[in-house]
Amino acid sequence: MKIAIMGAGAMGCMLGACLQEGGADVSLIVRREEVAERYRTGGIQLKSYTDPDLNFGPYPMKAFANVEGMEVQDAILYLVKGPDTQAALEQTMPIIGDDTKLITLQNGVGNTDILAQAVPKERIYYGCVNISAIMEAPGVLTGALFGDNNVCLGPLVSGEEQRGFGEQVCGMLKEGGVGAVYMEHVDSEVWYKLLLNLTTNAPCGIVRLRGGEAFENSEFYDMCKDIMQEAIDVAQKLGVDIDLDHLMGHVVPNAVKNAGQHYPSMAQDMMMKRARTEIDFLNGAIERLGKQVGVPTLVNTTIARLVRTIESNYDRQYYPSKN
Repeated sequence: MKIAIMGAGAMGCMLGACLQEGGADVSLIVRREEVAERYRTGGIQLKSYTDPDLNFGPYPMKAFANVEGMEVQDAILYLVKGPDTQAALEQTMPIIGDDTKLITLQNGVGNTDILAQAVPKERIYYGCVNISAIMEAPGVLTGALFGDNNVCLGPLVSGEEQRGFGEQVCGMLKEGGVGAVYMEHVDSEVWYKLLLNLTTNAPCGIVRLRGGEAFENSEFYDMCKDIMQEAIDVAQKLGVDIDLDHLMGHVVPNAVKNAGQHYPSMAQDMMMKRARTEIDFLNGAIERLGKQVGVPTLVNTTIARLVRTIESNYDRQYYPSKN
C-alpha cells in the first residue's frame, strides 16, 4: 500500500517509520528539500522518554519537498496542524486518485469537513493518536506511547470496504510496533483525546508549564475540570457519550504519567516557535459548537480568546534571555 504522510513533523515521522516497518510503501512530504534529503540519507531514529537505552532505527525513508513526480497514492495521512489542512489538501490534489483514501489523525475537530471537499465521505477516515513525540533534531525523535490504544481509526461512513482498509492500516501499524485498533464508531475516542488536548495544549501554553508540572496545581486541575465539563455538555448534545469519571480517573492520569515531561505542541507553538496555533480546532471548536447546540462555554471561550491574543502579539511579549 502506497501511503503518503502529509506533515512529516515528529508525529508524522514516527507513524511513517512504523507504517514502513509494518510493510507500507511510505513517502514523507516535508517543506524543505534539505529536510527531505536528511530523511532519505540519515533516516528516522526513534528514542523512548521512559527508557533512554531504548532506540530504534535509523530507518531511511522516501521523502519529498513537494508532490511533483510522486505517484498517485493509495492513502494520504494528514498530520499538519489544523490551520494548514486546507493548504495541505490543495498541495496533495495531484496524488489523489479515484480510489485514494484520506486519513486525518490531527488534533481537534473539523478537519474531516475540509477533506470532504476533495473526495466522497466514503473515502475519509479519522481518529486519534495516544502518542507523545518531540523532534530533538532532524530525523531524531523522542516519544512515548500511552493509552489503551496508541492509534484509534474509524471511517466517516461505515461499510465492509471501509473495515477492510481500516484493519489493513491498523495491522501495518501493529507490525511496526504501535498499538492500533479499527473502530466503526470512533467518536468517543476522538473526543477523549480532544478533551485531553483542551486541558493541556492551550492551558499549558498560557501558564508556561509542562503537563506534569501544571497538573500538580489544584487551581489548574479545577480549571481543567471546568473545561472538560463544558466540552462534555457539548458532546452529549451532539450524541457523543463521554464518561467524566473514566476521563479524569484513567485517561488524564495515564497521559500525564507518560507525556507530562514535555510541553504540549500548542505550548511549544506559543512559547518557542511563536507560531499560529490550532486553537480554533480545540477550545475554539468547543466555543463554536457550543453556540451551534446552545451550550454555554465560558471557560473554553476565555481560553480561546487568551490564545488568540497571545498569537497576535508575539512580537510584543517578554521572552527570557537565552544568555
